[in-house]
Amino acid sequence: MILRPAFAERYPSLVCALSTRLGGVSAGSFGMNLSYSVGDAPEWVTMNRKKFFGSLGIAIEDLVFQHQVHGDTVRPVVAPGAWQETDGLCTSSPGLFLCVTVADCVPVFLIDPGIPAVGVVHAGWRGTAARIAAKGVRVMAERLGANPSGMTAYIGPSAAVCCYSVGKEVAMRFPGSCVVREGDSFRVDLKQANREQLMEAGLRSDAIEVDGSCTICQAGLYHSHRREGALSGRMMGVIGMRRSG
Repeated sequence: MILRPAFAERYPSLVCALSTRLGGVSAGSFGMNLSYSVGDAPEWVTMNRKKFFGSLGIAIEDLVFQHQVHGDTVRPVVAPGAWQETDGLCTSSPGLFLCVTVADCVPVFLIDPGIPAVGVVHAGWRGTAARIAAKGVRVMAERLGANPSGMTAYIGPSAAVCCYSVGKEVAMRFPGSCVVREGDSFRVDLKQANREQLMEAGLRSDAIEVDGSCTICQAGLYHSHRREGALSGRMMGVIGMRRSG
């Protein structure tokens, strides 16, 4: 099963999609795992990647990967490959497809159809606290000429406020509008935090699509590191513009 944002239908050349845990060949709870870094058999991961990207009509050779470190580095890219210590990518090069790996963290996809340019960021609580979504918008504006008021965003499935419990020291790093306190316990709404950052960066509120799914409690559909620990697989999101003609 593959998820796509509703806004993708407006742009025929846009590919924006996210895998789930369904449809893979890996054993046990790994299922459709797309990461080589979680103890899954490499040959199964390779098969899963070929299946996922093949269904989207994307060649593995056209992908850009990032080795995520829960930081706030966003890199403009012009060629396929892999980037170390990176949690955000953007490009205005058609035929280049940017990847993000998640299993509770928030995937934020960005597009300025006027250029066109696309971007994606990996926003766990550390990245969200560091305002990586807003930085992604800023880097696209400064390096690619994107216009924030003309951009559209998709905040994908992630740990939701219903289940995302944190300690007080983490909760204090977020605005009150994104924190639910119940006695001495706290829950953080990472999706709302990223939505607010995108709006502060210049996106219109009606241009931000938010998937309300929770990766922690919707075990049948999503991988979750919070729920499964070392046995958790990883989902992968991808965004890019196909070459015309």
